[in-house]
Amino acid sequence: MPSFTEEQALVADANAAFYRAFEALDMDRMQAAWLNSDEIRCVHPGWEPLRGWDSVMASWAAIIRNTQRIRFDLEDVAVVVDGGIGWVSCIERIYDGDTLVGLSIATNLFRQNPDGRWLLVNHHASPFSRRIG
Repeated sequence: MPSFTEEQALVADANAAFYRAFEALDMDRMQAAWLNSDEIRCVHPGWEPLRGWDSVMASWAAIIRNTQRIRFDLEDVAVVVDGGIGWVSCIERIYDGDTLVGLSIATNLFRQNPDGRWLLVNHHASPFSRRIG
C-alpha cells in the first residue's frame, strides 16, 4: 500500500467507497459517492460519454439492475490532490465471483465539498488488454 498524505488518504477512501458501492450493487450508496450536480461526467468502458446527474445515475441504475455480482481488485493505484480536486488512476481487475472477466484503466476525479467530503465528479474507465497471469 502506498504511503499517502492525509488528503490523499481521504481521496483514496472516497475512491474505495465508490468501488464498495459498485460491488454491493447498491444504488443509494452509488448516489452518495457522487456530487449531485449536472456537471458530473462518466464514461463506462465502451460507452458514449454521459453528462449530468440524471444521465449518469440512469447508467448506474441500469448496470446495477443487470449485474448479478461484481468484484474489483485495483492495481497501480495513484492518488493526486491539488487544492479541492483529487484524482485516482488505477487498473481495475474485474471479477465475476472468482473469475477474472476484464481489465480497465480508470481515472476517478473527486471534488471536495465545503463539508470536507470528497465526491466523484468524473469516472472514466476504458478497456485494457494485457497478458493476464
